[in-house]
Amino acid sequence: MSAAPSAGRSAENGNRPVAVLATINPIDREVALLGVLTDRPDVVAVVHDIVLKEHGARLRRRVLHGTKTLEDEWVELEHVCPSCAVREDAGPTVARLLEDPRWVGAVLALPPGAELLPATAGLAAALHELSAAGVLAAAVAYATADLLPEALLGDADATAGEIPIAPGDDRALAEIVLGQLPPADLVVLDGGASGRARDLADAVRRPGSQLIDDAHSDWLSRAFSLRHSVAHAEAHLHASSASPGVGAERVCPDEYGWCATDSDVWALDLHTPAALHPERLLEEIDTVANGPRVVWGRFWVPNRPDSVCGVYGGGRQVSVGVADHRGGPDPSTRWLVVGAGPGREDVVAAFERAVLTAAEQEAGLLPWLGREDPLEPYLGARSTTHLM
Repeated sequence: MSAAPSAGRSAENGNRPVAVLATINPIDREVALLGVLTDRPDVVAVVHDIVLKEHGARLRRRVLHGTKTLEDEWVELEHVCPSCAVREDAGPTVARLLEDPRWVGAVLALPPGAELLPATAGLAAALHELSAAGVLAAAVAYATADLLPEALLGDADATAGEIPIAPGDDRALAEIVLGQLPPADLVVLDGGASGRARDLADAVRRPGSQLIDDAHSDWLSRAFSLRHSVAHAEAHLHASSASPGVGAERVCPDEYGWCATDSDVWALDLHTPAALHPERLLEEIDTVANGPRVVWGRFWVPNRPDSVCGVYGGGRQVSVGVADHRGGPDPSTRWLVVGAGPGREDVVAAFERAVLTAAEQEAGLLPWLGREDPLEPYLGARSTTHLM
């Protein structure tokens, strides 16, 4: 990620930076906004909230400047979800506001619990289509050191966290964190100079991202100096290209990953060119999921050699599915697991038991023709055209 001009220089060139802010809970979002807006009278913020109703949801849009509310409106959309709200409302609103010479930049504050990738992709497309004066600066994830470990390692969901963004939203808070920290260019971890929260943030945030541990610093100017790449952010979590986080500064590396030296945080990078045995995968996945940890990555199974299968989740909820179809390099399996406390060795052992044995690999793919597929309920019907 390369440095970019300051906010003032960007405004002069007609490219005013727009930062996208994601938070885990409403209080953090309001604290973050109040801190930066009171220090930056030349910045405006667009704030989205999705308010659930008995038969659907409504979008509330506020425009804030300093401690003042310039606009507060309910916006009717055919389909209310964070990505639709960004594309249909936030993009045009930001574009309109940046026509005002008072603003050298803007912040789009997402509904608490919203994920970054759909928002940044939608905003980038909207600004381009509208030929707006704004340029997508940083995707920012804001959390407190007190909240992050509980959210990432616990089993609470969006309803318990009072941040559902759709009727029936039962995403684990851990999944929400995975949708915010890894895609972020800048992580603001209030009070996270060291310890468990810092090590967890470092374990999941992507290489090239930056971390600020003082929420009272001028983190918005740092965010405005960056430029967001949707492709780079997506690659860190996508099954085909999943990669480890930056890692903690104080770690003890081993053949599987690392363990932090001043907390109980650990990370695993489990990879092999071999496939996973479908039945043993189903037997072992509970061991991987049943604990204070998150996992993301890819795998392949011998009865679906053309499929890149993804694994993703946390909060004792793990999803598997077909993420892509292989058309390039030889297939491989890679699971990235971040956790804390006991269980690291159990995850390694479960992974190794799921991998095909040397004899099974030597037998090739033909023995899998016509065999019942226990993963069909999760991966859908398979094709036999690539099994020969």
